[in-house]
Amino acid sequence: MKGLRLDAAAVAERHRKRKDWFLAEASRQGLNRTLMAKCEAFYDGNQWAHEDAERVRDRGQNPVVYNEVKPTIDWLIGTERKSRVDYVVVAADEGDEASEDALVKTKLLKYLDDSNRAGFERSFSAEDAFKAGLGWIEVGLRGDKSGPPIYIGAESWRNMLYDSRASKRDLSDARYIFRMKVVDRDVAEALFPDKRKEIERCVQTGDDANIFQDWLGASGLLTGMDAFGGDFSEDQDYMTTQPVDLFNPRERVLLIECWSREPQAQLHPVTGVADGLSWKLCCSVMTEKDTLIESWSPFKHDLFPFVPVWAYRNKRTGLPYSPILQCIGPQEALNHRMSRSLYEASSNQIKLEVGAIDPEVMDLTELRQELDSPDGTAVFAAGALSGGKVQERGNESKAAFHLQMAQHDSAAIRTMSGVNEDNQGRDSNVISGKAVMAKQEQGGLLTMELFDNLLFARQMEGELTLSLAEQFLTEPMTIRNANDSKKYEYSKINQRQPDGSYLNDITARKAHFVIGEQAWKQSYAEAAFDSLMQVLSQLASSAPQVVIGMLDVVFEMHPNLPRKKAILDRIRQVNGQSDPDGKVSPEQQAAKDQQQKVAQAQFEAQMAQLQADIREAQARGEKLEADAMAKRLEGLYMSAQAAQVLATAPGITPIADELLRSVGFKDMNAPGGSVIDAQAQPMPDAAPIPQPQQADGAMTGIETPRADGVDPSL
Repeated sequence: MKGLRLDAAAVAERHRKRKDWFLAEASRQGLNRTLMAKCEAFYDGNQWAHEDAERVRDRGQNPVVYNEVKPTIDWLIGTERKSRVDYVVVAADEGDEASEDALVKTKLLKYLDDSNRAGFERSFSAEDAFKAGLGWIEVGLRGDKSGPPIYIGAESWRNMLYDSRASKRDLSDARYIFRMKVVDRDVAEALFPDKRKEIERCVQTGDDANIFQDWLGASGLLTGMDAFGGDFSEDQDYMTTQPVDLFNPRERVLLIECWSREPQAQLHPVTGVADGLSWKLCCSVMTEKDTLIESWSPFKHDLFPFVPVWAYRNKRTGLPYSPILQCIGPQEALNHRMSRSLYEASSNQIKLEVGAIDPEVMDLTELRQELDSPDGTAVFAAGALSGGKVQERGNESKAAFHLQMAQHDSAAIRTMSGVNEDNQGRDSNVISGKAVMAKQEQGGLLTMELFDNLLFARQMEGELTLSLAEQFLTEPMTIRNANDSKKYEYSKINQRQPDGSYLNDITARKAHFVIGEQAWKQSYAEAAFDSLMQVLSQLASSAPQVVIGMLDVVFEMHPNLPRKKAILDRIRQVNGQSDPDGKVSPEQQAAKDQQQKVAQAQFEAQMAQLQADIREAQARGEKLEADAMAKRLEGLYMSAQAAQVLATAPGITPIADELLRSVGFKDMNAPGGSVIDAQAQPMPDAAPIPQPQQADGAMTGIETPRADGVDPSL
């Protein structure tokens, strides 16, 4: 980091300006930070104000807490931890090289997540957001060798102070962000070895919190800024993290880190106040007395290295608040009403008239002791009980009233938080599973803003991490990633090749960070998955091919399917489908080529069989046609033979005619009679009837042109 070249007067002026920023913001956020600390305390069960707790103790009760806030926030925390989001890095340019670069960067970011335990760090910041209203994630460079070069970690809201007048939730229009950090003196001197005198001026020990005496004229708070500028009472322990090391001999120094955006001169004519102004990020580290270092930001992204994780944000003030804030009133009322209900239910007050007590037998103090004792015996004056001078004050109705109101307070907490009984798995007034899912969905809609803010913070964090990786990861590295089979895959980046080029050069190209599925919407995704599975089961009998073709799409919708990628790869392999992102591994390409070869061979075999069947059918058709032609020719020849016989032997014509009539023959061409009748001639000389010919000989002579099928004697 190259420091800014400023003279002593300019350094002092800039220190004063940052101090004014800090004090103004601390004063503006003081009361809200007190409420944020109070919300955290309510989650932890510290819900009684000091005066109220002492009043309850004075009447013989313990200030019991009926914490309805904690399970509500625990449901939010559990939902976030159960459903962490996935992401992918996509190429900024087209081409296989750009796509391969994006794939390597995706693996790199997953490695950085794993090495930094970033999933747990995000959960810690989300927990701060749910409890206090605001969490922070830092994305920066690691100065030591204890981990990967890029650092991802959660930062407590108590150590952060930001420009609350910024309107955008990514703080892109904020002017400054402060981070306070208490370190030991030797640590501060190791960080800034040439600033020993300045550090020595701010050293303190024990619980002497005097770091802001020069700024405020009174003691400040070394361990937090919760009550800075707000009302603070020593009895309200939940307002701040109190120093508990009264005799701590360690010498400590408060360092204040300031990231500020400095305006730059315009290089083009200004067209108005709405004209875009260029800014440059500056970083400085100071104590309450001096500036230790100041320089321009080393990051190319020129953004704050801190990502805010919001819960809710007040529209008027721009200050954060948690879901607990709306529940503080009903929660306090619940504790007080339950305490009062127990008090009323256990009280045994009596009303006495004058003369109802005989002091010589039992005075009022003794009578009170006997009434409070489970086995006590109270003795009144003669005739006091029968005369109605002693009456018991019944409190059962008051106890029931307070208990009923306490139930309303408990229901109000669940209503305002958006986490209903069905979300928490409690008994409710619905029976069917669909009704339970509907009520759970309603609760999810009421808390959707919280999880959408988490998604927004995750997007910003990923963009910062990717930018730092493309800028600073220039050394050769071997990164590991666990696959679906819980085995590690290793990839090398920035490896110098013999030709002078670099394998998987992270800094050579730009890419984009994209959030994957919104895992906290898993209830909706699972519901859609179940619905589609029902639809597919109905389509299976009528359209099985549609079901097979949609299997990969349906299974990809499930948010928490174990070994999801392996299942999808197997389904697509069986169906011959490719990954929608277009990426095909060599193994998948080989399997695809083999499937294509098998399919081509099957197609060719089917076509050959089809052609053979066609040729066989054609041959059978030709044979049938030839047989039919032969039969027609045989019939024609037989007819010709019969005509020749009739012509040469007309005397048999009447006999043939009678035979035909006897078998039902009817001449269709002779309406008045048969052809045989028309041609019949009387035989003047009856010739002898020839012997009948065998039917098998009817075709005799068909092979020769002679009329050798006719008996010559006829």
